[in-house]
Amino acid sequence: MEHSFQTSFIPKKPVDTEIAAKRSSSTSLFKVITILLLIVMGAASGGLFLYKSYLTSQKEVLSSSLAAARDSFEQSTIDELALFDKRTKAAKQILNSHIVLSPMFALLGNLTIPQIQYTKFSQETTDSGFSVKISGVALDYKSIALQADVFNSSSGRSFKNVVFSNLTKQTNNYVGFDLAFDVDPALLSYEKNSLLELSSAAASAPSNNIPPATNLNNTSQ
Repeated sequence: MEHSFQTSFIPKKPVDTEIAAKRSSSTSLFKVITILLLIVMGAASGGLFLYKSYLTSQKEVLSSSLAAARDSFEQSTIDELALFDKRTKAAKQILNSHIVLSPMFALLGNLTIPQIQYTKFSQETTDSGFSVKISGVALDYKSIALQADVFNSSSGRSFKNVVFSNLTKQTNNYVGFDLAFDVDPALLSYEKNSLLELSSAAASAPSNNIPPATNLNNTSQ
């Protein structure tokens, strides 16, 4: 017995139409996004151009104002200000390089013990600072050792590289010696010492307090 099979084909047109509609919708959305991006980029470019133009115009205005202000000063005034500036710098340089020796002598006197006596003093200004050379006599070797300890203590920190040399026993049983050291520039600074003197003077100045008035009614006759 023969069997016949019938094959039925489902039409594909409706499915194709739906897919095409989805593709068309996606394409339209992509186009809209692209157009929006182009619009935003165009607006940003235009804003940047306008801002650049504004900055350029402001620069020109400020340059013109500066030129007008500069031209408003007379050349003689400009020359006087330049000369004053040079003199101020020169005076400051001289002040910074000027030294005062009285603080060094005061410190040396305070640090020297009674068993030490100085007989010769010399000073020298070098590129590295201010150096001192001293000759003297001591009661004995122990006194020199004690003096060296005093110089190397915190009280003598303004004296650097302290060296005792040429220790010799003299006929009077005293001990001769040579002493050399460098001085801290801060101790000799004229500017610093002037400020310290002003501060000290201000601190020790008498107060201007006015004494209370005497009550004449309470004064005994």
